[in-house]
Amino acid sequence: DEAGWVAVNNATTQSTKFANIFSLGDASSMPNSKTAAAITSQAPVLVDNIRAAYDGKELPAKYDGYASCPLLTGHNELMLAEFKYGGIPKETFAPILGSQDKPNMLYYYLKKDFFPWVYWHGFVKGKWFGSRGPLRPVDYLYGP
Repeated sequence: DEAGWVAVNNATTQSTKFANIFSLGDASSMPNSKTAAAITSQAPVLVDNIRAAYDGKELPAKYDGYASCPLLTGHNELMLAEFKYGGIPKETFAPILGSQDKPNMLYYYLKKDFFPWVYWHGFVKGKWFGSRGPLRPVDYLYGP
């Protein structure tokens, strides 16, 4: 686009100009924060939609703008800001671990120890799908 981004549909990651082009992360025009958390939610959407496009099917997966920013607030404490398009909160841990809008030691250790483990043992092995955890973004599963 005019700003240098790959212009894509914000939900499907597909180019708005070329049906066989998809983009995500720092290269895409999606109006979300460019974070590791965002790309872990974008990648499975992109993969499922590329496979659907290759099969000549409608693009089933949708990205909602999810991003996350861990905000260090003090020694061994942070606030875990999670949101989707429009800055609307989308907290994934609050129902289980408590409020994410206040400094918390537990969230610090999630960021320090758990998230790197999930990245190397889940995400890069195709077993972790961003804010959905181990659940794929769509029910439409492809064969081998």
